[in-house]
Formats: sequence, structure tokens, C-alpha cells
Amino acid sequence: MTITDRMLTGAIANNPSHYDGDGEWRYSIPHQALYFSKATDPDPRDAEPFFALPSLNPDGSHRMERAFRAFIKRRWLPSRQQELEQFAARKGWPLAMELRYGGGALDDKEAEEWQYVVNRELERLARQVRAQIAALHQASSA
Repeated sequence: MTITDRMLTGAIANNPSHYDGDGEWRYSIPHQALYFSKATDPDPRDAEPFFALPSLNPDGSHRMERAFRAFIKRRWLPSRQQELEQFAARKGWPLAMELRYGGGALDDKEAEEWQYVVNRELERLARQVRAQIAALHQASSA
């Protein structure tokens, strides 16, 4: 099965990237397929060549939180930054990055701006994986 951009970005976006914990998305080199595996429920393809996909927000890294905090400092007024920091102090940064409709702190326009940043990072990571796959298959056909 051909790996679509949607499949790839979905796996990267939802990759906990912690094999010994929640698991990780991987690319099986011989099968040319994405699969999910974790220590408590390993996939048989783990015995074959693979590489782990990158993660938008690896477990425990707070990568997206740091990116969001830097983003709001560059883009929004200090008064709005303070509101978001107060919200995050009460409910946490993961919820602060969400739409108000879902209990988060962002209005539609703010969420749209942030989603643009997130999507660009997902696209960058997907291009990185595509290049890695192409290099692997080019080397194997040489």
C-alpha cells in the first residue's frame, strides 16, 4: 500500500515516540509500510529493519508547549500572553493551545494561526521522512 501524505502526517502527529511507554510509529523498510509498536505489545516487524518516525510532540518532551510559548511571545500582545499564561497555570498548556469550544483558551483566529505553524512543522517532518525513505530505497536498488 502506498503511504499517503495524510497517513504519514497523521502518524507523526500522533506518535508518542516512546517505545517503552505508549509506543511509537515506525517505518518497515522491507514492507515499505507504517506500523505501530510498543514494548508491551511488539509488532513482528520489529525483528526486521525499520526506523522510528519523528514525533510532533514526543511523550514528556513538552516540545509543542515550548513552541507555543515562543509563538505567542512573537505574535500576540503582552496582555494576551498573560491571559494565556494564567489559563495554562490553571488548566495546563495542552488545553491552552486548544479552541475555546473544547474548553481551551484560543478563539478561532488564534487557533487558525497556531494550526498554520503546527501544519508547517508536520509538513517539514513528513518531507524529512520521505527523503529518508527515498534514500533507503535508492541505496537498496543501487
